[in-house]
Amino acid sequence: MPIGILWEFFEFGSDILLRTDMQKDRITSSISSVKINESGKNIPIRIDHINESTITYEQNGETKKIVIPGGNLDIGLRDTMKDLIVNFIGAIVFSIIGLLYIKNRDEYKFAENFIPTMKGETNKSEE
Repeated sequence: MPIGILWEFFEFGSDILLRTDMQKDRITSSISSVKINESGKNIPIRIDHINESTITYEQNGETKKIVIPGGNLDIGLRDTMKDLIVNFIGAIVFSIIGLLYIKNRDEYKFAENFIPTMKGETNKSEE
């Protein structure tokens, strides 16, 4: 799990410092945000069925627009969350295998292949 988190930090840092796009973008057809609540309240407003969105920006003193067909641009949050969910599932599976191994070493001997040990250390099940 910590390696996955460090990887997400690396992706984020690369995107910010090196201006890469490691946290992959995705087009979404709905958003939910308090930022678009016109009353200023901390209540999210949901917009569904977004067909396109427009980004307006200035470059060299000139106003430019980019139209994003098909919806809204999600700039990597879903990619990050999918990666973290996969890491979480892997951590749970590894923990369950470790627990089963502790409870019954003979039946779950295959788990020894995944458990790091110090060089020269003998395994208790081998004694």
